[in-house]
Amino acid sequence: MGNIVEIKAMTQDEALQRALKIYEAEENQVLKVEEVSKPSSSFFGLFKKEGVYKIELREESEAEYLVVSKAKELLDYMGLNLQMEVLKASDHFVLLNLYGEDNGIIIGKKGKTLNSFEYLLNSLIKNVKVEIDVEGFKEKRANTLRDLARKMAEKALKSERAIKLNPMPPRERKIIHEIVNKYEELDTYSEGRDPKRYIVIKRKKVG
Repeated sequence: MGNIVEIKAMTQDEALQRALKIYEAEENQVLKVEEVSKPSSSFFGLFKKEGVYKIELREESEAEYLVVSKAKELLDYMGLNLQMEVLKASDHFVLLNLYGEDNGIIIGKKGKTLNSFEYLLNSLIKNVKVEIDVEGFKEKRANTLRDLARKMAEKALKSERAIKLNPMPPRERKIIHEIVNKYEELDTYSEGRDPKRYIVIKRKKVG
């Protein structure tokens, strides 16, 4: 249950925009919009009467406010035209989705810019884990990483040498570990420090 407010307006969209302005809220905080009474007009349409709309807004947590405000500050500094919506939020976790015409720029090559942006946000905001996605990019990236893990696992089985992968954030390394560890003959471990920590794949020692 969030804040419930009744707004008078000629249209539902107008009522919604008024509510967002009054509560300084974002559209992703809207839980429900209900029409209480319809707008109407008198004879010949000379006098118009506004309708009443009941709008329920989800209360923004302190963590959510910190993440959104800091993310906006960084995006403005980078000069990127992107919108944002909070997909999940609690006292210690916020999942933020970005979308807009500069999607490609914030993602970067193989998600490197996005990973750096997420890493920077996490370093600036203490006691809150922040995850950033861009219109489902991470799931597509996860599928690419699973394919990469299988390919590198097969390569490691045919090779006597350890195989080093490019640096990845913890979330991506976890995907590689999970896939490669399904191969009984192989072992994986990480070396280096974030954000340059990378995975090594090699055959297990026999005996």
